[in-house]
Amino acid sequence: MFFYHQRNPLIKKINGSELVCNFISVLLVFVVTSNIKALHTLNIMKILLTIKTKLTFSLLLCCIFSCAQNKPDSLQRGIDSLFKNYNKPGSPGVAVLIVRDGKIAFEKGYGMANLEYDMPVTPTTVFDIASVSKQFCGFAISTLIQEGKISPDDDIHKYLADVPQFGKTITIRNLIHHTSGLRDWPEGLHAAGWRWDEAFRYEDIMRMVKQQRDLDFDPGSKYQYSNTGYNLLAAIVAKVTGKTFPEWIDENIFKPLGMNSSMVMSDYSKIVKNLASSYYEDNNEYHKSTDELIAYGSSSILTTAEDLSKWVIHFQQELDAKNPVFLRMIETDVLNNKQKNNYAYGLAVSDNEGIRNISHDGGWAGFATVISNYPDQKLSIILLSNINSFNPEANASAVAKLILKDKIKPGQKREDLSGLPTITVDTNLLKKYTGTYQLGEGWYVTFTLENGHIMTQASGEDKFPTDLKSDTSLWVPAYHSSVTFLQVTDKANAIRYHGNISKRIVPVNAGHPDLTQYTGNYYSPELETTYRLYVDNGKLMAHQMRLGDFNLKPDIAVADKFSGDSGSLSFYKDKQNKIAGFKVSGGRIRNIVFEKRSEP
Repeated sequence: MFFYHQRNPLIKKINGSELVCNFISVLLVFVVTSNIKALHTLNIMKILLTIKTKLTFSLLLCCIFSCAQNKPDSLQRGIDSLFKNYNKPGSPGVAVLIVRDGKIAFEKGYGMANLEYDMPVTPTTVFDIASVSKQFCGFAISTLIQEGKISPDDDIHKYLADVPQFGKTITIRNLIHHTSGLRDWPEGLHAAGWRWDEAFRYEDIMRMVKQQRDLDFDPGSKYQYSNTGYNLLAAIVAKVTGKTFPEWIDENIFKPLGMNSSMVMSDYSKIVKNLASSYYEDNNEYHKSTDELIAYGSSSILTTAEDLSKWVIHFQQELDAKNPVFLRMIETDVLNNKQKNNYAYGLAVSDNEGIRNISHDGGWAGFATVISNYPDQKLSIILLSNINSFNPEANASAVAKLILKDKIKPGQKREDLSGLPTITVDTNLLKKYTGTYQLGEGWYVTFTLENGHIMTQASGEDKFPTDLKSDTSLWVPAYHSSVTFLQVTDKANAIRYHGNISKRIVPVNAGHPDLTQYTGNYYSPELETTYRLYVDNGKLMAHQMRLGDFNLKPDIAVADKFSGDSGSLSFYKDKQNKIAGFKVSGGRIRNIVFEKRSEP
């Protein structure tokens, strides 16, 4: 680190003690200010001149060093500015560590590791690094491939007989690159009744895999991030080596690199020294998050910024040495249709205007983390935070921009129309803009004209006013974003929002369906859980014993489709055109079947 909590070593090295230093300093002043010609002997004069020359030079070095120690350099000032909002009492924080050219160039903690006891974040604070852990599993798999013990094209059933066959071949390669079609366990177990603030165990994940009935898609046909795939990779490591995954990682990574504060968490009740607590913010107050996850391979590694510096230094050295284990770790893949997949061995590989970046972020139970490597610039950035609102990727990019400056190209700048004057537009033109546009899966925005002003309302959100800035563009102060209406004929057929084009949709009559047709008990053999659907005050409600009761909101554009706490529910009918069940889908799960069993 740059002069961070260090004492000046130069005087000690020259003189042996601070006492001698003080004495000679006084003597130096005397020598400089005295009339040397007045000395009685030439020998004394020569001795004092020698002392004067050497100590003046040493004193000059000491002064330069002291100034550097007390005055932060431009890098420290820049990083301090980036994280100033965390560097205050009563705030969770972030540990920042930068490695440049194989050495720690900067390390510092901001904010608090524990709010109850006012423990500050330091580079030796222990964090749960969440999905940043995947690269260690990737290293394990690459090592076993190099040793000839497994092949990336092996069928996983060669090692994991309990995984269902599905009538499709799933390879180790599919697990590595997130192309297996296996459901992601966080959404899957939540749909089965797990609450986000309770324990998720490795055994729970493996039971869910064994009971999966269908794949989300054919292996290799699509990229869909799946923690489950990396949990199975950890199981393969254990099967092939005869060691538990925590044992293998400890023996092959942590101990050889001297990462003495690192571990794969196998018991969340274990006392861990210097462990940060994690938090989330609600109504301007911090609340403690619950971290009780055991998920070998995909996450659950506890470590510090200083320990991770040893890993990234080693990672860079092995890449430079062309070690095949590490070169394989940054190999990406292609889908069945030859489309490129940029996910490698627990690492995402990207190239922005010739600047190669190898990184991975993580987030779980209030922890938010990232390791971002720029191997061609010999730069690694480690950020470990204990507040869920922290944006690891954006902050890592900001740090990289400070260091690499104009080598890092700026991202797409969001159009800011807030400074333009608000204008009045003909009401007949505004009517062309009213309607509903689809922003994403189950995500819509509707514009209405009320008292001559356009109002906007997105799915599940409040209605907000807008300011017209031109004939086709408006500004939404609540979102600090602009919206531009496109393809305007008798009506606007699309909008541009955050750089994306969203088409107008024609809503189905989902506002007033016969909700009683959906009521009943629905059972999922795969998740071994039951949902009871009922109508209350004109709303379709769902009850699950552990999740409680929650509202199912009708989809604006698709009939017989609702969204709720467990994801989206798409109802299907039998040959008599009666509701026979529904399928639950989410961001990383598809079509989990719930069969209708009986009326409530």
